[in-house]
Amino acid sequence: MQNKYDITDSELEIMQVLWNCGNSTLTEIVAELDKTKKRNKNTVKTLLYRLVDKEAVISSKNGGQGFLYSATITEKEYLKTANKSFLKKLYEGSVQKLLLNFVEDKTISKEELKKLVDMLESEE
Repeated sequence: MQNKYDITDSELEIMQVLWNCGNSTLTEIVAELDKTKKRNKNTVKTLLYRLVDKEAVISSKNGGQGFLYSATITEKEYLKTANKSFLKKLYEGSVQKLLLNFVEDKTISKEELKKLVDMLESEE
């Protein structure tokens, strides 16, 4: 299963701004992105056009102030799709293989593993 939106890392930064700040203008998005790393306004505009083409973002006229950009999907919806794509691509769709990899590589602590087990048991 390919990620429906196929959002790149650079595009994801813009999506995160929209998820955190809500509807935003290009200037507002660039200002928010600049807080962590200086961005070129034209590059951000190009990335926004790509996100609109992918139907992950919509744009609407903002009076005489240019455009207002809005995410068409929630972060939760995106993560659900991206997680499925990730699992399918790297672990044949198996959550068990993913978790076993974390355990074998010792990238998950005993406390984190216990929390996962507790969560799973509370779901039953």
